[in-house]
Amino acid sequence: MILRLILVLLLLAAALWLLHRLRTMPRALLARRLRQAAIWGLVAVLVLAVLTGRLNPLFALLGAAIPVLMRLLAFLRLVPELQQILRSLGLGVGAGAGSANGGAGQGTPPNSGALSEDEARAILGVDAKADAEAIRAAHRRLMQRLHPDRGGSDYLAARINAAKRRLLGD
Repeated sequence: MILRLILVLLLLAAALWLLHRLRTMPRALLARRLRQAAIWGLVAVLVLAVLTGRLNPLFALLGAAIPVLMRLLAFLRLVPELQQILRSLGLGVGAGAGSANGGAGQGTPPNSGALSEDEARAILGVDAKADAEAIRAAHRRLMQRLHPDRGGSDYLAARINAAKRRLLGD
């Protein structure tokens, strides 16, 4: 009983000392130490799992997490292009005064028929000096990522195709 009390008091003293050290440590050093502690903690958990024979569930979780992480990384690569397309279509954050007051702003709604040449260039992400080959390459790149068969929407694919037709005169 006394041994447990001494152990608890030692753990409490160590925790208080650690808190004092963390509060007085510079931020950069603190961040580095916390990263190191997290890595060593992970190593300790893995070693403990190996020693107790409980590593199989961890490998199962790792195997299940890999496809999720791959999809997440693929999605994160698309985010900047999706933001650019949504902004060019007037659907992005801060798309203009019309979105804040129920659509009573100036200009045309985002899906109002024919595209202007500037809108088409903004959708494809090409400048005014782009030749036909650059327009086709931009169209191909966007369609490879935003085609409905690859998880994109029909609306975005239609706008990308309309932009290509507008710029190339097809």
